[in-house]
Amino acid sequence: MQIHKLAQTPSPGTSTADLRPLFRMHAELCKAMANEHRQAILHAICNEEKCVGDLAAEIGISVHNVSQHLRVLKERRLVASRKEGQTVYYHVTNQKFMEACSLMRQALLEQHQEQGESLLAAEQYEAQLHARPTTTSA
Repeated sequence: MQIHKLAQTPSPGTSTADLRPLFRMHAELCKAMANEHRQAILHAICNEEKCVGDLAAEIGISVHNVSQHLRVLKERRLVASRKEGQTVYYHVTNQKFMEACSLMRQALLEQHQEQGESLLAAEQYEAQLHARPTTTSA
């Protein structure tokens, strides 16, 4: 069975045991993403590459702290870098990671709305979603 088919919805003939290595990799990826600063970094470089100094200013944490978070994200291959002169620029390696994060945030917002809860951040996020044109990939 091809690896990309393993990542899709469970299908007949595929046991959970067969997927354990993939589940382990998924869990490690989620650990790397399970930090609000790393989520902010990923969001900031979702559509354009940025250097550490710009990320620090945008997110509001120290350059040293941004560098530590980028190291973790790079180790899990969520981000990659390129050097231009003395400046290193970072970008997301695969937009599907960002799409997955977006889906989780949308589900989180829907849960809060269903329960009648209001989150200022949720409302701002929804406003951003409606302000930006949606794109679909084949």
